[in-house]
Amino acid sequence: MADSSESSGTGANSCAEDATTRIEQIADAALRRFARYGFKRTSMDDIAKEAGLAKATLYLHFKGKDDVFRAMMLRTGQRVDARCQRVMAMAAPFPERLAALLDAHFGTGYACFGAGEHLLELKAVMTSVASAEVQVFENIFTRHATELLEKAEAAGEISLSRSGLSTATFVATLMQAAAGAKAGARLSCETYGARLRDLASVFGAALAPTGRD
Repeated sequence: MADSSESSGTGANSCAEDATTRIEQIADAALRRFARYGFKRTSMDDIAKEAGLAKATLYLHFKGKDDVFRAMMLRTGQRVDARCQRVMAMAAPFPERLAALLDAHFGTGYACFGAGEHLLELKAVMTSVASAEVQVFENIFTRHATELLEKAEAAGEISLSRSGLSTATFVATLMQAAAGAKAGARLSCETYGARLRDLASVFGAALAPTGRD
């Protein structure tokens, strides 16, 4: 028979896991509601109904809608990070890995927010209440792209010296290009994905070592 300390520890772990699961459930429901109806037109009651929970349950975990939005951003970042990690484990040429990384980060984000009619409103909310979470989200790409470039350089797949840019500047330029690729009236996810693949081809060619162009 387990002693009381073991039982207490198991119970605490179970409660923590339940709370984490519940928070993720709420964050996922909030993402669906915000994407469909925007931030202003979504209430805590709407989020509770979407999550299949009582509104009182939401207030056990969140003070209000701003807190839910921040949790939603972190949850989305966790999913994107997991997809980026799978890309980093791929055995493929550099341009293919770069294209997959762009899609895992920017393509996933666009699918969640960018193709909807409430994008401008949600961007404003990100700036006003979730700037720290947005930075965390952007850092996911910075971290993985930096690692991808450094490993490809070490393996002789690319030559950063050809670009005349540091790794940090190259990654920042790549992020700016990915953001610019969203230009246009209500791009479909497929069209944006194609633009990201084109970016990967162009940037990959720019970094190809001499004699491998």
